[in-house]
Amino acid sequence: MSFKKGLEIFLVFALLQVLVWPLAAQIKLEVKEHVLSNGLKILMIPKPGVPRVVCHIYYKVGSINERPGITGIAHVHEHMMFKGTKIMGVTDFAADDAINKKIDELMDKIYREKYWKRNGDQQKIAEWQKQAEELMKEEKKYIIKDHLWETYMKNGGTGLNASTSDEVTGYYVTLPANKVELQMLLEADRMMNSYFREFYSEKDVVMEERRLSENRPGYFFSEQVRAVFYTASPYHWNVIGWMDDLKKMTKRDLIEFHNKYYVPNNAVAVYVGDFKPEEIIRLAEKYFGPIPRGEDIEPIRTSEPPQYSHKRMYGTGPGMPYLQMWFHIPPEGDPDVPALNILASILSGETGRLNRTLVQQKDVAIRATAMSRPQWYVGAFTFNVIPKLQKGINPEDLEKDIWEELEKVKKEGVTEEELQKAKNKTEATFIRSLESPMFLAMRVGRAELNRGWRSLIEDLEAMKKVTSDDVKRVATKYFVRDNCLVAIYSRGQGR
Repeated sequence: MSFKKGLEIFLVFALLQVLVWPLAAQIKLEVKEHVLSNGLKILMIPKPGVPRVVCHIYYKVGSINERPGITGIAHVHEHMMFKGTKIMGVTDFAADDAINKKIDELMDKIYREKYWKRNGDQQKIAEWQKQAEELMKEEKKYIIKDHLWETYMKNGGTGLNASTSDEVTGYYVTLPANKVELQMLLEADRMMNSYFREFYSEKDVVMEERRLSENRPGYFFSEQVRAVFYTASPYHWNVIGWMDDLKKMTKRDLIEFHNKYYVPNNAVAVYVGDFKPEEIIRLAEKYFGPIPRGEDIEPIRTSEPPQYSHKRMYGTGPGMPYLQMWFHIPPEGDPDVPALNILASILSGETGRLNRTLVQQKDVAIRATAMSRPQWYVGAFTFNVIPKLQKGINPEDLEKDIWEELEKVKKEGVTEEELQKAKNKTEATFIRSLESPMFLAMRVGRAELNRGWRSLIEDLEAMKKVTSDDVKRVATKYFVRDNCLVAIYSRGQGR
């Protein structure tokens, strides 16, 4: 062997060691905890260096905490948390409050006339609506638009945002290290003193948001697929909620929702960056500490019953045709979840089984993916395949191919090479997510509200132990027709 060839082999081997070694090392999360007497948990991850701090606060509330009649309220509430308090977003609170009470009185009359009666008096509704709109115009002279965002920006804040999911609502901002006190003051004020001015116009904004979604081809079909798959649990509806509920949602509904879920014992505050933990604790005690503890929140009662029967749905519209197959799987933390997650990784991706077989070899699809989505209370494993229409392939033609791939897994399992590749990919993705202070705060905060932040490492270690036999076992257990919903969307008339 030549010296040059030997050197090349050595360098390749050294590079492989560099790539593999970090994945083999034990990953640790250095999280410091402090719990206030009112139940608010503070999680701190010091990262000395750049003098900035990622400040997140998460509430254990999302669309699954809603009920028929107020679906979408968690998302509406997220919007309303930017509408100010008694000291934010307003120049004269007393004057603004007086106008708001008149608006609420009129809107309550409109609501009863419009929705409580079969044939309400349209003339009265129009008259009251006109009066309410005049008051809303008058109120604008007291409102300071974007007051929260401008206050943060003037103090070096970036990334002010919020999000609502099925289980969690989060509020985010990144600040200079010496401005964290501002975040605590403002977030404590929002938690305890939110004042939902402009509720009715902001509700219109959310309804318009839903209308824009409805204009996307296939939206209604996708919404119905979810509703049919989750028959009993509150995962039945999307985070945006049903339009009928958005129309009929009241400010009283919103206030009751806020008072129940936006309490310190239902929240976690996360800080990642350059700070001293003792200073974060001191400030948290000062600003969040005085907020009264709320009632303990009961977990959702209704989970998802066994399906017992094969389900099929058909829809048509102007969108891209596709085949979806949904299977019920357990929620986060179940021993079967790591193997299901690994299987999804093996099936998906450019070099995954589905792409290799359906796209490259058989040439019947232009895309084929699988996703494992264990959630807090229920889970779903989904397949999404887009047929190659130019070859005359229809969505339903691909169903047999998916079942064939699943039967192979049930009988043969997966190879050691596939298994290790999926594990390396999963671990590498996890490590990369920890490098970003924002994503680190997000992962830690959300995990804490469910099974605790340590579950992130526990799940990673469980993933490493998955075997081919584990994959075969879960495939046999969950991928059966009586646990499956097949959804076929074809091109044609419809939405």
